[in-house]
Amino acid sequence: MNRSLKQPMKRRALKASLAAGTLAASGRLLAQPAEKELVIYASIPAEIVDFASKQFGDKHGVKVSSVKAGTGDLLNRLRAEKNRPAADIMWAGFAGGGKSAPDLFEEYRSKELANLYPQMVDPSGFNTPYGATSMVIMYNTKLLTPEQAPKTWADLAKPEWKGKIVHADPAKSSAAYTALTIWLQLYGRNDAGWKMVEDMTRNMNIVLRSSLVFQQVGQGEYPVGVTYEEGAFKYVLAGSAAIIYPADGTIVHPEGMFMVRNARNPTIARTFADYMLSREVQVQMTEKFPGRRPTVRGIPTHPALLQPDKFKVIPYDEEWASANYKEVLQRMQQIIVKTQR
Repeated sequence: MNRSLKQPMKRRALKASLAAGTLAASGRLLAQPAEKELVIYASIPAEIVDFASKQFGDKHGVKVSSVKAGTGDLLNRLRAEKNRPAADIMWAGFAGGGKSAPDLFEEYRSKELANLYPQMVDPSGFNTPYGATSMVIMYNTKLLTPEQAPKTWADLAKPEWKGKIVHADPAKSSAAYTALTIWLQLYGRNDAGWKMVEDMTRNMNIVLRSSLVFQQVGQGEYPVGVTYEEGAFKYVLAGSAAIIYPADGTIVHPEGMFMVRNARNPTIARTFADYMLSREVQVQMTEKFPGRRPTVRGIPTHPALLQPDKFKVIPYDEEWASANYKEVLQRMQQIIVKTQR
């Protein structure tokens, strides 16, 4: 072939190749538009969600919206939306609620995990442990003296507390479910342990949201409540309540943040997870919400928040609690129906 004809043909082939590449790249861009929004399903206090959402949205130019409900309701909603999820993140209370449904979430191991206390890191890679908290007994200081307040979980089963305790439904609240599995871990996952749970539940008024527990105790509607530490602590600072770390043992355990499987905005979701684990944000959140326990090493907590070496901390069997989630809730619902009359 004539050399003078070869060069134009090569140029045409190169142009065709570049054009095809450009079209392919354009197709990829059309298939993966820039993510400019984030949808969070949250069961933690609204003021924490709203504050973090605004700070993150302003910093990254992202529209952040949230749906707030109990952990159980959010899990049910995610199951219903499984084939086309509306949420990008589930931001829960204790980690066990989300870990009970691994089919709904994707693994994500943030680079920020290297800065966390090792015991807070999820070996399975599903949870982004943005904070830690404990399950406690809360009492109203205007209704009870320290001497009168219960000292152990087992005290809650005594007849004198009939109708004086408020607690959330474990099917709605990850905190309440965590408390239930702590009791079974302490007193037995057998009929004797469930009998203790039934005796405790008979003394309780079961409410639909965990936030109602610390609100109602803090406002004096009930003298005693079972709740998570951070929710109770703001009423401690207000002078209307005090916290009991039960002498028979409690936990200090990571809270939960999970990446929704097949989410519409996975990159922004992971960026939010990294953001919440950063030292700067963990310091900011601890200062803004003084009942928080940061998971990043070396960040001090509020001086009035009792340190874990000052109360009995037990290792929590989260693997059992997650694996037996449905069965435990089924039996607990039978007890609630039987006792809440």
